[in-house]
Amino acid sequence: MALAERHCTPCEGGQEPLDEAAIGPLLAELNGDEGATANPWTPVSGNRALKKGYQFRDFVQAVDFVNRIKDVAEAEGHHPDLEVGYGKVVVRLTTHSIGGLSENDFILAARIDGLPRD
Repeated sequence: MALAERHCTPCEGGQEPLDEAAIGPLLAELNGDEGATANPWTPVSGNRALKKGYQFRDFVQAVDFVNRIKDVAEAEGHHPDLEVGYGKVVVRLTTHSIGGLSENDFILAARIDGLPRD
């Protein structure tokens, strides 16, 4: 099942973050087979988080997108760190309870990518 069709599962800690071998295929699915989208999700902080920026015409459009993210994040019970500015939103995903990336981060990333941006 595609990442965007799946749902996050509760993570209370006690599991290990994904390693590079597990991150690779999920990242390839998220960014497309070639992994060469114009604006890909990028692992940051030593593969402990995923980050992506989105561009918008203005502040209102950026905030509208954040509100869409809020709805998905609440429904999934998995919440990103968000940076909002004039015409931009930067999304950073990590699973805080395990100190790194989990499958939930990739699921939420795919669901965010599927949101309307206008």
